[in-house]
Amino acid sequence: GAPLDEYGLIWQSTWSHLRELHAAVKQSEEPLLSGAYSNYSFGEQQEGHVFKTESNCVAFLVNFDKHKTSNIQFGEASFQLAPKSISILSSCRRVVFETAKINAQHGLRTAQVVQYLNNVDSWKVFKEPIPLAINNSTHIGNRLFEHLSTTKDETDYLWYLTRYDYRSNGDTQLVLNVESQAHVLHAYINNDYIGSVHGSHDGPRNIVLKTPIMLRKGQNSISLLSVMVGSPDSGAYMERRIFGVRKVSIQQGHQKSHSLNNELWKHQVNPGQH
Repeated sequence: GAPLDEYGLIWQSTWSHLRELHAAVKQSEEPLLSGAYSNYSFGEQQEGHVFKTESNCVAFLVNFDKHKTSNIQFGEASFQLAPKSISILSSCRRVVFETAKINAQHGLRTAQVVQYLNNVDSWKVFKEPIPLAINNSTHIGNRLFEHLSTTKDETDYLWYLTRYDYRSNGDTQLVLNVESQAHVLHAYINNDYIGSVHGSHDGPRNIVLKTPIMLRKGQNSISLLSVMVGSPDSGAYMERRIFGVRKVSIQQGHQKSHSLNNELWKHQVNPGQH
């Protein structure tokens, strides 16, 4: 972790914790690099790893159990291992570091109101037109473009625009289905708002909007606004991750849904942001 948080306050708990780990490993450098290795089992989910020379010794006691604390006998002493933790024993006797115990300095954040923003004169409203068509767009194709590779990180917003020729077939209900791997999705048909959906930190990657719609006979404009709440900046295989609208279809009654994935889509990058 960085030594300062986003507010400029000292925030060194992770850094200090790793500093203590480094010190614990450093003082056992000799047995780790030159010692003979042996391992022990203390139960189904508890084990020990020992590195020993003639003059020094270091032990790593591991508890893989995610829920229960374990008491084990090692050498002439008893040790208590927290759930899912590792304890480092200098000279194979004294605990010098525990992954489950953070002794580093940390602060408690508090907040207080310094300014109220409920004065109507302090607010302004900006209304942006919903794009129905883009005549000069360079982002046109018979597919749904990936969000980040299209916006090039210039904006969190990307419009997906297409037209749908509706031929009325009785009084059957129409349902729009949209699957997206962005964070938020807003949908409009013929300039009318029809719904939105957003994901969550612990939820599935796909967000799905499924909502009844009304179409007029003939051409209808479909405008989908894909929104990212920031872009990912870490993790494995980032170059393979995809975001944005992935599937669009219209269901008419009990008929097979009509996929719009390969219709002509136009994409607008960077709508007006204030």
